[in-house]
Amino acid sequence: MLSDRRQSFTIGRMRFGMLLLCAALVGVAYPLPSPQRLQLATQRNSPQDIEISGDLPGIPPGAKRFLRYEDLSRLAQVSYTVKDDENFSGPVKLSGVSLDVLVDALGMNGGKQLVGASADDGYEAHYTAEYRAAHHPFLVLRWGGQEPAHWPKGPDGENYGPYLISHPSFTPIFHILAHKDEAQIPYGVVGLRFFDETAVQKTLQPPGAASPGSPAVQGYRIALQNCLRCHRSGDIGGTKSPFGWPQMALIAQGNPTAFGKYVVRPNAVNPEANMPANPTYDAPTVAALTAYFQSFAVAEKK
Repeated sequence: MLSDRRQSFTIGRMRFGMLLLCAALVGVAYPLPSPQRLQLATQRNSPQDIEISGDLPGIPPGAKRFLRYEDLSRLAQVSYTVKDDENFSGPVKLSGVSLDVLVDALGMNGGKQLVGASADDGYEAHYTAEYRAAHHPFLVLRWGGQEPAHWPKGPDGENYGPYLISHPSFTPIFHILAHKDEAQIPYGVVGLRFFDETAVQKTLQPPGAASPGSPAVQGYRIALQNCLRCHRSGDIGGTKSPFGWPQMALIAQGNPTAFGKYVVRPNAVNPEANMPANPTYDAPTVAALTAYFQSFAVAEKK
């Protein structure tokens, strides 16, 4: 009886193989199982649920959905001993889900997506397709094998959870004047937003006919990675600062000297400023950022 079952199974495999071969010969695609899609909830049921929004297939514009920790844990996991993340004083063992794996699991494969990671304080880090391909950022689910509820606090008592994003390691892939490619490593991440990268870049590029390599274009590349984390432009960017793109454009146009000083050393202009300083930015770098934001003021005036 056992021999008959094995023979029957072998014949079944041969028939399936012949079916695939015949389908290939006549140019017919034989249906194969599709990858499992993540199930999104319409309401948050736990503080550990992460908010998902943006340009998502099958979800109305402006709608929000929620993804459970348990569902994230079922995706393919990566694990690294991270040694150069500035959020930690030494090496840490982190594991979680690659942002690219998450993009695919949400059904957005086949296009260029810009992923925004929103923190609980209004900070928002951004991950272009180029950045993800170079640095492999991942959403951390476990730290030293522990779930977020058991993560240690930061040196000032801050909570790293419910999520944070890190990298296996980080080596800058570009320098623009005095600005170099920076690691996007937010903690306190409560939401992920997904955008059409081409459409976002089109709205953020300097208005008008700015030539490649011009100060305004150089300033655009810097602002896309640095300024956009705390300042908002339309629906993209952080809300940590009350000054969005229009306000910064007016300041850059009306008082470029003060604008430049504030970019480099905010507390020298306003002692109560919370914006981090950029002491390595030299005069050409400041001029590029100023020219970039001025281009929006000029476009608005026209």
